[in-house]
Amino acid sequence: MKKIKKKKANQSKTLPAYVIGLTHADPPPPGFLVAWFDQQYGGPLTIKFLTSTGSTHFEASHTQWRGVVNIELDSQAGQSWSEKLHWDHTSSIEVSIGSHSGQSKLDVVLHVARLARGLTLLTDGTAYDVAASSYLNPSDWQDQTLMTFHLDEHIQIEQREKLETGQVWFYTRGLSKFGLDELECLRPTGLSETVVKEVLEETSEWVVNRGTVPKIGEKMELTNVGHVVRVSRHRTDQAFGKPVAFREIQWE
Repeated sequence: MKKIKKKKANQSKTLPAYVIGLTHADPPPPGFLVAWFDQQYGGPLTIKFLTSTGSTHFEASHTQWRGVVNIELDSQAGQSWSEKLHWDHTSSIEVSIGSHSGQSKLDVVLHVARLARGLTLLTDGTAYDVAASSYLNPSDWQDQTLMTFHLDEHIQIEQREKLETGQVWFYTRGLSKFGLDELECLRPTGLSETVVKEVLEETSEWVVNRGTVPKIGEKMELTNVGHVVRVSRHRTDQAFGKPVAFREIQWE
């Protein structure tokens, strides 16, 4: 009988939500982050260490919201981020989204953004939003409050011209942070970019507020921009060095 080989478990590491690069500062102890968070947002921020041998890898929770912080990456991981992000920071911190079963993804993303903001300010470092592919220096961060949550601080809209088809590819970067597929659309060259970006922005808000990925053929009525958007297909793109899932939208 032929022996069946067992498939190896997938060892791929889940990407963090933010990476913070440090140059002239040591990583702050967890207590520093707690003190800053409690002062800024009323607290309490609760720390739970995830290893029995140190205090560099921990879960930081507020109410039911959880984020995971690793303030001391191994040299290989730190070097990998330095090469990928083309920065001169000598060490890095990772901030990831923790478990959020039954909780609003928006609330959890807000909590993790608060943690990343605090670590950026405490270290005078540079934060990199992995899903949105954007950099934030200390002065770039806006106060992350429940009443002033702005989706455009977490999602970027980019475009690339496709000369071979006479079209422009518009797409979002950042919806994956909410556990959602990114959105894309193809529009003829020469049309207004403003209208396309407004449609993508409002569709992103619609999807995030609902919290689930729209199905192929599903329609979304966008009252602010006066369009009915339809999801036309689902695909995976490798153009960003990793598989990224997209939902294409179309409208008249």
